[in-house]
Amino acid sequence: MINLKGKVALITGASRGIGKATALYLAKAGANLVINYNKTKNIEKLVKDCERFKVRVLPFKADIS
Repeated sequence: MINLKGKVALITGASRGIGKATALYLAKAGANLVINYNKTKNIEKLVKDCERFKVRVLPFKADIS
């Protein structure tokens, strides 16, 4: 596992699939997260799941397509 403590990662499409898996991996590695999503389904659960790793998570809703 890499150490990303003190780093910030911006993840687009974080509410499902690869984006969600990436968010969880980076949170586990210690990175604070800014997560973009378009549909609100499951985003609150993802934020809580990432915060279990003692990182800060800032979700923002935006259509960046």
